[in-house]
Amino acid sequence: MTQQITETNIDFIGDIHGYADKLEWLLCKLGYVKQKGTYQHHDRKAFFLGDFIDRGPDNPKVVKIARGMVEAGHAYAIQGNHEYNAVTFNLLGDEGYLRPHTIKNIKQHAITLLQYHHKQEQYNSDISWYKSLPLYGETYRLHTTHYKYLLY
Repeated sequence: MTQQITETNIDFIGDIHGYADKLEWLLCKLGYVKQKGTYQHHDRKAFFLGDFIDRGPDNPKVVKIARGMVEAGHAYAIQGNHEYNAVTFNLLGDEGYLRPHTIKNIKQHAITLLQYHHKQEQYNSDISWYKSLPLYGETYRLHTTHYKYLLY
């Protein structure tokens, strides 16, 4: 799954990890303005390089900002390993969840799960969005990915 990029004025943003306040600060610093509930720039687009969740104080808000920008056509996004881990944490295979619910895996995803407490529909919707994200994006001169193993 790939994402074709046609613009030349792109701001690359990666590894937000739930820090919505810092994301909003960065978008404003880069000249993005919130209009009709979505950040946008008059002549540039953001390109989110994944890892929206796990760690920071407002994972749902980060996803809302990035997803809103992508869905409105003001940004691109690819999947990071934390989105992949969240998807597999929730998918059952023949032998159980595709990402086992070990203490290590639960601990990594726990802060995100707690922030979606009482927001199950939003969590399910965001997991579906992660599934739709490509693993890399490309133009005729540029290839982007969050996963180092895709480069080899």
